[in-house]
Amino acid sequence: MAERKKRKEDPKKARDGEAETKFSRWFWGHVFSLIRRHGNFIAGCVLFGYCFRQAATALQTFAGHRSLADLKFAFGLFSNVTWAFSINITLSGLSIGLYLRERGNHRRTRERLTARIKELEIKIDPNRTSSHLTSEGLTRRDDQ
Repeated sequence: MAERKKRKEDPKKARDGEAETKFSRWFWGHVFSLIRRHGNFIAGCVLFGYCFRQAATALQTFAGHRSLADLKFAFGLFSNVTWAFSINITLSGLSIGLYLRERGNHRRTRERLTARIKELEIKIDPNRTSSHLTSEGLTRRDDQ
């Protein structure tokens, strides 16, 4: 019973605690909403800035100094890794080619099935209006 009296005696503290909780939820909700909305852009800018800073630091280190880490050695190392880049570019080209082929196959399949779907739709509801999509399932050029 003594605990109940303490709670009743100090309703202002309870309201302050609720208001503080509501504010913190509101504040952190908005912070996380901004992170969700703009996080990729901010992360990209931070990454770009970090890479630029590292490159500038490396150039300052090499400027006017002679060291074991010679630029010729660094560029020679990159020239030995060109086979990895050529494999990477080849695989990327193959991936793009396969994507374009699959996209074409999907368009041809949609075009092949469109006539049958139109026929069935008209059979079910002769008063049906058209969506004016092309036979490939794309919007008309006039809509763009």
